[in-house]
Amino acid sequence: MSLELWLTFAFACVIFSIAPGAGMVITVSNSISGGLKTAVKNILGLQLALLTHILIVSAGLGALLATSALAFTILKYIGAAYLLYLGFSKFFSKVGAVTQEDALISQTSNKNLIWKGFVVNMMNPKSIVFLAAFLPQFLNPALDLVFQYIALGSTVLIIDLAVMCSYALLASLLKPYLVKSSFVTLQNKVFGSLFIAMGVFLARAEQSTR
Repeated sequence: MSLELWLTFAFACVIFSIAPGAGMVITVSNSISGGLKTAVKNILGLQLALLTHILIVSAGLGALLATSALAFTILKYIGAAYLLYLGFSKFFSKVGAVTQEDALISQTSNKNLIWKGFVVNMMNPKSIVFLAAFLPQFLNPALDLVFQYIALGSTVLIIDLAVMCSYALLASLLKPYLVKSSFVTLQNKVFGSLFIAMGVFLARAEQSTR
């Protein structure tokens, strides 16, 4: 792969990662509520799901999801239901002191934080369909496909990790200005609404939009 082609791919990955989505919302929400360390643990779950998507596409199973209406529908409704659950939980959560919310989140195990991020990303069939349509465009059939998938997959993961960590860092830096109860109430409503909106959007997503 030429440097010019790789740069084009990397730029497309940056746009893909920066675009607002459930991963961004949960990263910012966790960074504000639980701090940078909490967000990073959740980001690890997001990346594990993205790695799984890449492996699925590399194995050729992404084509199945891209062509099977039943598989796409089942996965999208599971993902939508989970996002709606997160949204309503956040929207109707009782507002107390920010320190109390921080303490509650700090007691959440690393495994649960990683799992939550994993499920949010994993249950999004649009990601797999996008990768299934996107990655092959940058493959050269005359070269080693395994090496190319490793190179391209690593690029996707590194860029998405950097973008999510940047979101988490920015949210963490802004946290001192968002500690008042009125801001906490607003945050819960905003992030809850975003999760609900994304759940509805995912539920309404059509396979033909890939």
